[in-house]
Amino acid sequence: MTLEEATVTSDVPVRPAYDAELASSLRAAGGPYVLDFDDIDLLQKIQANVRATSDVSRGELEALGLVVLDHHALAHDGYRVPLHHVFSPSSSSPRPCIIYIHGGGMIMGTPWDGVTDFPRWIADFGVSVVTVDYRLAPTAKAPTLVEDCYAALRHVHASAAEWGIDPAAIVVAGMSAGGGLAAGTAVLARDRGGPALRGQLLMAPMLDPDSDGDSMRQQPSGPWNREENSAAWKMVLDGVPENEVGCNAPGRVPRLGDLPPALLEVGSAEIFRTEVIDYAGRIWQVGGDAELHVWSGGFHGFQSYPHAAVTQAAIESRRNWLGRLFGYGPQEATQHERSAGATGAER
Repeated sequence: MTLEEATVTSDVPVRPAYDAELASSLRAAGGPYVLDFDDIDLLQKIQANVRATSDVSRGELEALGLVVLDHHALAHDGYRVPLHHVFSPSSSSPRPCIIYIHGGGMIMGTPWDGVTDFPRWIADFGVSVVTVDYRLAPTAKAPTLVEDCYAALRHVHASAAEWGIDPAAIVVAGMSAGGGLAAGTAVLARDRGGPALRGQLLMAPMLDPDSDGDSMRQQPSGPWNREENSAAWKMVLDGVPENEVGCNAPGRVPRLGDLPPALLEVGSAEIFRTEVIDYAGRIWQVGGDAELHVWSGGFHGFQSYPHAAVTQAAIESRRNWLGRLFGYGPQEATQHERSAGATGAER
C-alpha cells in the first residue's frame, strides 16, 4: 500500500490522498514517524533531544541580526514562565506583536519550534515575536498549560511600552497544540476582561479531546495519528475534573462569541480537520469573524516542507491575513518591510 492510499476497514473512512509533492517529501524524510507515548522514559529522551536544539535555533535568529531578549511572566501559581522576545533593532516602534505558542501535543516541544516563521513575520510587518515556554504534560496538567499562556499575554501587554510594542496590536498564534492553547488564551482574555487581542492565528489547532469525526477515524496511522492524539490528551487531562479543564480544551467551550478575528488553517488529510471546521462554524454561528483554509492534500505538519507549492500557498495566506489585520495591503507590507529594514531572512 502506498503512502497516498488510506487504510479501508468497516469503521475507518477513506482518507483524502496526500498532496503528491508532500507525499514524496515525507517518504524522502523517512516518515511518517509514530511515537510511543506509553514509554515515559522515551518521551523524556525525545524532549531532551528537542531541547538540545534550542541554542542552535536562537543562534540562527541572532545571526540574522535579530535581537533576542529573555523575560518571565508570573503564572497563576507563582511559576515564572520563560518568554523570549525577538525583534529587529531597525524596526520602528510601537510594533505589532505576535505571541507564539509552540506545538508538540502539549507533551513536548520548545519555544523555538516555530522559528522559521519568526524572521518572515518580522521582515513583513516589523513585529515583535514573543515565544512562550509553557509547562508541559504529564508533569503539568490542565488548566496549567493555558494559564501559562494567558500569563504570557498579560505580561506582554503590561510591558508593551517598555518593550516597544503596540498594546492594541497583539495577535496570539500557535501551531497544533500551540494553536489550541492560542484559542484557549483568546477565550480566557474574553472571559476575564482582557487584555484585548487584535487576532488569533490558529494553525492546525489541537482543540477538542472529545472529537471523533471522520478526520479522526481516518488517521489510524500517519503524521500525528489518532492513538498519539488520544495519549497526549490523556496526559494533559488525566485526573483533572472536567469542570477544571476550562479553556485548555477550547473545543469544549460552550460559547464562542465576542472573540477576536481568527484565521484557522488545516490540511484536508489530517486528524484535526473535522474539529477545526467545526470550531470555525461555531464562531460563524454567533456572528464572529473567522477565516478558514483547508489545504488540499495537507497532512499534519505539512508546513515543515516549505518548498511544496501547497505550503507556499499557506504561508502567503497567513501573510495576507496578517497584513489585513495590521492594516497593510500587499504593497504596503512590502514598503513597511523596506522602511523597517529587511532582516535578510529567506522569504
